[in-house]
Amino acid sequence: MREVVGPEHLDFLAELRTYLDGLDPELVEATRAENIEDPMQPRENGRRFLKRLAADGWLGVSWPVEYGGRGLGWIEQWLFCEELYDRRLPNGLLTLNSIGPTIALMGNEKQKRELLPPILAAEREFAIGYSEPDAGSDLGALRTRAVKDGDEYVVNGQKIWTTGASVATHLWLAARTGAQEDRHRGITLFVLPMDAPGITVQPILTQGGERTNAVFLDDVRVHEDWRIGEENEGWAVVVCVLNFERMFFHNEPRWELRQLRGWAEECGLLDGHTPEAHALQVAMGELAVDVEICRLFALRGARILAEDRVPRAEASANKIWWGELRQRICDTGLDLIGELGTIAHGSEHAPAHGHLEHGLQSSPVWRFGGGANEIQLDIIATQSLGLPR
Repeated sequence: MREVVGPEHLDFLAELRTYLDGLDPELVEATRAENIEDPMQPRENGRRFLKRLAADGWLGVSWPVEYGGRGLGWIEQWLFCEELYDRRLPNGLLTLNSIGPTIALMGNEKQKRELLPPILAAEREFAIGYSEPDAGSDLGALRTRAVKDGDEYVVNGQKIWTTGASVATHLWLAARTGAQEDRHRGITLFVLPMDAPGITVQPILTQGGERTNAVFLDDVRVHEDWRIGEENEGWAVVVCVLNFERMFFHNEPRWELRQLRGWAEECGLLDGHTPEAHALQVAMGELAVDVEICRLFALRGARILAEDRVPRAEASANKIWWGELRQRICDTGLDLIGELGTIAHGSEHAPAHGHLEHGLQSSPVWRFGGGANEIQLDIIATQSLGLPR
């Protein structure tokens, strides 16, 4: 940790904390309430908050100055995201930390000039259109097709589990332009406005109560200027976004462990000497170690990015640890709480404000969202350990 986060990074963090402490408390509290309810669906106050940060020059910490960023490093970007999450405030995860950096890395100059400044002004929100009904973990099997027609493509198909599509301004779309048997070699990446004719969004509610979406594309036209990279070479773009995304998976376990600790303090179990108190203290101690490991996994990825390298197997390892740890914290917490732990999120009587119950309900998604854990294990085996496919 000391080798990665130096004095200059801590100075940045102190400056950020001073800035956040000075924001309008009413805006902060309203934004926090929205974000706790559903961090993946920015709403009115969340947008106001991000626009405030944008106006004050606090978005795009690691982005190049020529595109409106602050020109700092990935360690500062990582600390920015962690601090915002610790305060349960939006940090623009997908759009600012995954898609924006990918455009900066793989987009052409026109795309950078026209897409990056609006993102930094908090005027663009992206949803990711990867998964399909028959192509979830195996994205090489996707069937949404984009057919060239002059200087445009005509897109037809369906996406599923498209979180944020109901509030996004744009869709980051993976579509097939090559033959089906070409699999990953026949995929192209496009940017589409969500209000384009032919796009329909339908809600899907998860077991945990979060909204995700199905997106239908019927003869949707997109100009070739909004193709990211070359035709049939979009797989590298797809993977780039996922690797950026996975490196910011680490904040939630720490917050969920705090919810368990808060409940334990209310019950007087942290200083007790009963068998119940001892069991809780042992469990929380073990989980606290795992939470710190999760944080260091993610920080290792930020260090790799800071060295102008791409975290691949490291990103996959972080994603697996993060998802399984979240489930373990919620499961352990509810075991310790007992039958009262089943009181649903939203009830004033729910222990830990219902966050652990809600977390366990949502936990199946953590195993496949952002790439199924089994696929991540394959990536680690082949790219880190050099094992054959």
